[in-house]
Amino acid sequence: MGYRRGRCEAPVQVTAFVDIECPFSKKAWSTLLALSDHYGAEKVGITVCPTVLCDHRQSWDLLRAAVWLAHGDATTFWNFLTFLYERQEKFANEAFDDQTRQDLYQMIEGFIAEFTGKPVDPNLGDRLTQEALITAAKEPVRFAISQGVWSTPTFFINGGEADQLSSSSHLKDWQEVLDALLDR
Repeated sequence: MGYRRGRCEAPVQVTAFVDIECPFSKKAWSTLLALSDHYGAEKVGITVCPTVLCDHRQSWDLLRAAVWLAHGDATTFWNFLTFLYERQEKFANEAFDDQTRQDLYQMIEGFIAEFTGKPVDPNLGDRLTQEALITAAKEPVRFAISQGVWSTPTFFINGGEADQLSSSSHLKDWQEVLDALLDR
């Protein structure tokens, strides 16, 4: 359903529903990275489930590109998502008011080339429309819908929604919640 960092046997499992174009998801991203580093793979597993909000026009194409690039590898996905969040202002709706989808594909090709250090196949747009890729990209979005997720970021801990945590939560806020679970 998503891209995990940490062990699936860890006693605490966090599921983070994020949107690549969402400024609040971007704000929460550094905290998720710090959370993973602080607790380590043995204590906390974090699964990122990328979803697409209806008002983020570029998010769907960016998600498909990230899924294509990662090809199932969670580390690549997490690293590329970090890379994209660092450049979010370039593809936010405001930046794309007068841009086309082809402009977005060219931007994505440039991002991938910069991220990988290799030239990108100029037919990336065609690759992003392949049915298998679309199905893979829809999987975490459908999971988000099945969980009742309607905004991002939304966090679940051990299967229950963690509505006390938000994009404004810092590592210490997470520690208050997770330490209590780990001390049981």
